[in-house]
Amino acid sequence: MASRVQLKKSLQKNYNRTLFANEILKPVFQNGLTLLSVPQNVTADLTKRDAEIIDSVVIYGKISLEDSNEVTLYEITLKENVRIELSRVAIGNYIRKLLLTGDSALVNFISKNNNGTWRLTFISKDSKITEKGIKEKTTNTKRYTYLLGPAETCKTAAERFEILSGEKTTDTEALKKAFSVEKLGKDFFNEYKVHYDKFIKSLKEIPVAKMQFKDEKDLRDFVKKLLGRIVFLWFVQKKGWLGATSTDYKDGDRNFIINFFIASGGNESFYPAFLCNLFFDTLNNSRRDNDNFVMPDGKIVKIPFLNGGLFDKEDNDEKNIVIKPSLFHSPEYDDDPKDRGFFDFLNAYNFTIYEDSPDDQIVAVDPEMLGHIFENLLEDNKDKGAFYTPKEIVHYMCRESLIEYLAEHLGREYKVFNKITDDQLDSFGNETRIGQLNLLEEITDKTLKREDIEYIVKYKEIAGLETEHLTKISKLLDSVKICDPAIGSGAFPMGLLQEIFAIKEVISYETNTVWKPAEVKENIIQNSIYGVDIEKGAVDIARLRFWLSLVVDEKKPKALPNLDYKIVVGDSLISKFEDEAIEITWEPKFTHGALDKYSTEIKRLLVEITQMQRKYFNAKNDEKKILAKQIREAKLNLLINQLGYNKEVFFNTTMEKGGFAPTDKDKKYNAERELQLLTFDIHIDKLKKLLTDENKTFKHFDWKLDFPEVLNPYLKGKDAGFDIIIGNPPYVNIANISDNLYRQYLQENYSTVKNKCDLYSVFIEKARHILILS
Repeated sequence: MASRVQLKKSLQKNYNRTLFANEILKPVFQNGLTLLSVPQNVTADLTKRDAEIIDSVVIYGKISLEDSNEVTLYEITLKENVRIELSRVAIGNYIRKLLLTGDSALVNFISKNNNGTWRLTFISKDSKITEKGIKEKTTNTKRYTYLLGPAETCKTAAERFEILSGEKTTDTEALKKAFSVEKLGKDFFNEYKVHYDKFIKSLKEIPVAKMQFKDEKDLRDFVKKLLGRIVFLWFVQKKGWLGATSTDYKDGDRNFIINFFIASGGNESFYPAFLCNLFFDTLNNSRRDNDNFVMPDGKIVKIPFLNGGLFDKEDNDEKNIVIKPSLFHSPEYDDDPKDRGFFDFLNAYNFTIYEDSPDDQIVAVDPEMLGHIFENLLEDNKDKGAFYTPKEIVHYMCRESLIEYLAEHLGREYKVFNKITDDQLDSFGNETRIGQLNLLEEITDKTLKREDIEYIVKYKEIAGLETEHLTKISKLLDSVKICDPAIGSGAFPMGLLQEIFAIKEVISYETNTVWKPAEVKENIIQNSIYGVDIEKGAVDIARLRFWLSLVVDEKKPKALPNLDYKIVVGDSLISKFEDEAIEITWEPKFTHGALDKYSTEIKRLLVEITQMQRKYFNAKNDEKKILAKQIREAKLNLLINQLGYNKEVFFNTTMEKGGFAPTDKDKKYNAERELQLLTFDIHIDKLKKLLTDENKTFKHFDWKLDFPEVLNPYLKGKDAGFDIIIGNPPYVNIANISDNLYRQYLQENYSTVKNKCDLYSVFIEKARHILILS
C-alpha cells in the first residue's frame, strides 16, 4: 500500500513523467500499470485548431482496471501562455476525440517549461440509463482534476491515492471515487464550522470584545464577514496578487497571509493593527502610490486595489476588537484539525477560483463550496424555509431555462420544431401535427430543430446550427434579463452566468472571433444578472461569488465592480418604508393637467437613476461615494413625485360621498378616503426629511424603483419584466409566520395565499408579476 506521506512529497515535486509513473502510478496501480518502453507521439494527429493551444501529445502507457476497462495514459504539453481554464472549449473538443476509441483516460496537462502547477485529469465517458433500464456510455465526457506541483498542498490527492492503492477492487468507480469532490466539500465545511464557533466562543469570553457588539447575532455576523474576507484573500493569493514585487503581479507570495501574520509578530495586535490596515486602508484604497504596501518588517510590496465593497468599513469595523492570535495561526498544530488555526486549516486545502460545471470538476475548494458553507451559516435558515439546492439541480434548472428562453425568442423568426421519432411515426403518423413541423412542409433556412438549441446549451456543441443562428443566439444571450428573488448564496444566477459564458465561448470558438473572457463575464453580470434577498449576509456572499468569478479570468488585478444595485437587500414580496408596507402604483394612467408635471419629472428621474446606477458599477472611491449620494437623492425625489402623482390621481378619482346628509356607509368611506390622503402626506413628509439628512440610512426596496431599466413602465412600457425568474424560494407555511401584519398583507395582496398555503407559492405569484408579459 502506498504511503500518503511519500505520495504527497512526490506530487509536490516539479513535474517529471518518469518520476510520476514510478513514484505515483506504480505504487497505486501496481500490476495494472503498463508503461510503453517508447512513448507513442501522436502530435501529428492534431488539427490546425488543436495545434493553436497544444504543443505535443504522447501516449506513455495504460492502466488495466478490474472491470475490464482500460485507462490510456496521456501527457499533453500546452503552448506557452495557454491557460487551460481559459481554453475549455478547445480542450473539451480535443478530449472528446481522445475517447472516440476508449472508455477513459488519465491526462497530465503540463506547461512547456514543466514548472509550477500542473493538472492530473481523469476523463471518462458519461453514462445514462436507457428506457429499457440498461446503462450505456454516451458521447459526453466528464473531467475530474487535481492541481499538483510545488505550489499546491496535494494533501487530498495523496490521501485519495493511498486509499485507492489499498482497494480490493480497482475499477472505474473506485478511480472516480478517488477524484470525487463531494467528500472534500463535507470535510471542509465541518472544520470551517469548528473554526467559526471557536471565533465566536473566544470573543464572547473576552468582556471587552463582547461589549463591542449589540447582541450575539451582531457578533456572529462580524465573524462571518471576517472569515469571508479572509477566505476571499486566500483565493486571491492563489493568483499571486498579494505581496508582489511589481505591479505586473507575476511573483506574488502564494503564502502571503501566513507570512504577513508572522511578520506582524503574531500577537493580539494582528487584527486591529495589521489585518484592518490591509482590509480597509489598502485593498479598499485606490489612492496609494503605485500599489505600495509597507509590511510589518518595513519591506515594501505590492497589494492591488480591489474595490467592489467587500472591504468597505462597516460599523463593527470601526471598533478596536482584539482576537486571540492562536485562532489565526498555530504552527505547532498545523496538521491537527482539533487545535490548528484558521489559516492552518485553509492552508491544508487546494483552492481554485474556477467554479465547477457538471462536466468539469476540480478536486479543490471552489467558490460554489464557499457559497454552500455560508448558506448553512445563515441565521435560522430552516426556520425561514431556506434550503441548500444541490448543484446538479441548479445546473439542470439553469440549462432548461436557457433552452426555453432561446427556443421562444428564436421561434419568433424561425419555425422551431421537435424532431419526429420513428415511434411517433409508427404510432400516430403525422395527422395531428401537434408540436411538429408539417411533414410536407419544406425544411428551409427559416426552420430550426429544437434539439440543436438543446445541444448547444447542454453539451456546448454546435450540432446543426449555422453561423447566422449562432450570431442570433449570442445577441439573445447579451440581452437576457435574469433574476433570483430569493438569491441566497447566489447559486442560480451564478449557474446561469457559467452557462451563458460557456455558450458564448463556444460561439466565439466556432465563429473564430476574438475571445475576451473577463470582459464577456463582466458584461453578463452588468447587463443580465439581478438578485434580491432579505438577509444581508446572503447578499454579501452572493456578491463575493460573483467577484471571485471575475478574478479567475483576469491576468492582472483589476478593480472589482460594485454590485450594490445588482444584488440587493430587500423583501421581494412586500415593499417597505421604515418597516411599514408602502404600496406604490407606478403605471402612468393619466398625464393631463397637474399630473403631466409629475409624470415628466418621474421619467426624467428614472432615466437619471438608470444612468447613475450603470455608472456606479465601475466607480471607485470618491466617485463611488458621490454617485451613491446622488442616487439616494434621486430615488427620494422620485418617490416624492410618484406618491404626489398617486395622491393626485386618488383625490380626483375618489370623490367624497353623501353631501350634506351622508349615511353611515358614506361616513366610513369618507373617513377611509381621508386616512389614505393623510397616509400619502405622512410618507411624503418622511421622504422630504430624509432628503435634508443625508447621514440617515434610507432602506427601501421596490422592484420598479431599484431595477427601473427592466421593470418600470415609464421606461419599458409593455416590455417591462425579466426574461427568466429562477430560484429556490423559501418553504414556510403561511400559518407559521409570527408577524400578523405581514401575514395579513400577503393575504390581501396575493391571490394564492390561503391559510395553509406555503410561502413558495407567493414567490411564484410574484415571479409572474415581474416576468415580461410577452
